[in-house]
Amino acid sequence: MRPILIPEYLSEFRCIGGACEDTCCVGWRVTVDKKTYQAYRRVRHPEMVEKLQKYVKRDRKQQNDSSYAKFILDENKKCSMILDDGLCSIQKELGEEFLCNTCAIYPRNLTKVGHVTEKSLTLSCPEAARIVLLREEGLGFIETEEPKDTRGLVINELNIEKHPHFWDLRIFTIQLMQSRQQPIEIRLIILGLFIQKIEQLKPSELERELPEIMQDYLNRLDNEKFIESLNNIQGNLNFQLTLARELIRYRMSDGSASKKYLTILQQLLEGLGLEEDKDNEGCGNMEEAISKYLTAYTNFYESFMQKQEYMIENYIVNYVFKNLFPYDYNTLFESYIMLVIHFALIKLHLIGMSAKQQQLTQEMVVECVQQFAKVIEHNPHYLKGVREGIDQSGFNSMGHMFVMIKS
Repeated sequence: MRPILIPEYLSEFRCIGGACEDTCCVGWRVTVDKKTYQAYRRVRHPEMVEKLQKYVKRDRKQQNDSSYAKFILDENKKCSMILDDGLCSIQKELGEEFLCNTCAIYPRNLTKVGHVTEKSLTLSCPEAARIVLLREEGLGFIETEEPKDTRGLVINELNIEKHPHFWDLRIFTIQLMQSRQQPIEIRLIILGLFIQKIEQLKPSELERELPEIMQDYLNRLDNEKFIESLNNIQGNLNFQLTLARELIRYRMSDGSASKKYLTILQQLLEGLGLEEDKDNEGCGNMEEAISKYLTAYTNFYESFMQKQEYMIENYIVNYVFKNLFPYDYNTLFESYIMLVIHFALIKLHLIGMSAKQQQLTQEMVVECVQQFAKVIEHNPHYLKGVREGIDQSGFNSMGHMFVMIKS
């Protein structure tokens, strides 16, 4: 047995198979590990032998056993093993033990902190998104044990000796994000100020002062003058929408977006008037876009979040846990910047969708987050481009993070 840390929601997840509205068997590049590939070559099932030989091919561009082979997709980017009812022919005819690691583990996400394995859900799966986002009570975590032979690839691994403050920072971050006496925007700003503070300390100072600093920043949630000063920070929608427009343009030119995501993106562009104009003079009128943004924010987004902000909170907490934040990028502040980028883009998509549909519902939030996770979170190339674009534009200061969060 091995120790494992999991969110409480994990026990509730069950794949809904053919009933899924956005099956993971379509549109994904599915890799096959070497052990499973070799097992496929030994199959003697009369109906499956030919299919496995035809549709499972060695991927000689890859040099590791985890991506030893791949499934060949049809012209609609659908896995050739999927049946008309949406179920997997491999699982139906051969059994679950013949699923490759990719299919057996998804949407579960395995990470490792020291000797502790952690398991969570990635929200690119619609059912996973519903289970995580709709928990009004918030996300809780439990420690349990799991057999050593549990299948699945560890996505990220953290050396706890190199990062001795990981647990303190993670617990602090989750506690701060779940402190509902302040809006999520205020909580995110306080998190950024905290990270900015501790990155200025020498290792010896951090070791000595971290507990006191964490308590200080948690106390700020109840400091009326401090909260008032944060509320007085003015956003800059011109900056926000200009940056968003560039990120969206890059996303569209990437060419790997799903039809569902492109529908959401089109709603955003139409809702805020950011479509490319016919005279090639840019993307719509910025003053008009800002006006539409503010109207949708006030009438739909703000009123929805007053009662159901826990959905965005749950997204952030799951992100923090799943990605080993704040050690998922080169520096603590870079990790914070990428968290803010994710939050700001989801917020922008939701406001644009609400402007187009003249409403914001739980179903819209779930669909938006799920598609965002599927198209953007699963694309390291796109995220690398975002990071580089932020740095090249000089938009990597705490001041710019204020603007992105508050707008």
